[in-house]
Order: sequence, then structure tokens, then C-alpha cells
Amino acid sequence: MLVKLLLMLSMTAEATDLGKFTIVEYNQPTPFAGVLFDEYATAKILSDYDTALYACDIRTEYQLKIQKEEYEFKLENLRIEKDALTKEYNLFIMQKNTEIDALAEALKKTSPQYKWLYFAGGILFGTASSYAAYRALK
Repeated sequence: MLVKLLLMLSMTAEATDLGKFTIVEYNQPTPFAGVLFDEYATAKILSDYDTALYACDIRTEYQLKIQKEEYEFKLENLRIEKDALTKEYNLFIMQKNTEIDALAEALKKTSPQYKWLYFAGGILFGTASSYAAYRALK
């Protein structure tokens, strides 16, 4: 790597000439009108295009990597949020099931053992009070 760096630093560009061009009009030494470039100017035009294309490719690739990382970050956050909400929901369901079981046990303990006697007594009391009200109003 050091050798490559030294080699790159030791190489200097010898083409310091910016290149020349001329505009040719119709019926001059050429049969058409146009612009003529020397080899330095032509090389500069061609290398600028390649450099710009390479720079564009690098920028595009960089932006795509940034978008990919942002997408993966958001996706991972959504997965974590989904897992947390699922665990919270399951915990809530377990808590409610425990509460239902505790209330059912409490109801079984507080309800009387002789339910049929209370039922029959309620029917007799209701009938008697209805008959008494009927007699009192008549």
C-alpha cells in the first residue's frame, strides 16, 4: 500500500498544455463547418466525460447505500416495536386470565352451598308478597 502511495505521488502530469481548438468555416481547407480540437483538448474532453461518469456512479452508489441503511434501520425499529407490543399484549392477556380465574374462585367461595333452598325460598317469598299485595289492593 505504501509503494502504491509513493508511486502515485511520484507520478506528475506532464500534459500542462490545456489544448487548442479552432473554428473552421465552410469552404476553408475542410468541406464542412465545425470545431477542430488538438490531441490534448480531445483527451481532456474524453477524460472529463469518463471522470464525470465515474463520479456520478460513485455518488449514486453512495446515496443508494445511505437509503438502504435508513430503510434497514426503520425496518429493524418496526420489528422491535412489533415484538414489544406482542409481548405486552400477551402479558395483558395472561393478567386478565389470572384475574378471571381469581374472580371465579372468589365467586365459588362466596356462593352458598344450598343454592336450591335460596331459590325455593325466593319463589315462595315472591309468591307470598304478590298475593299479599293483591289482597291489600282489592
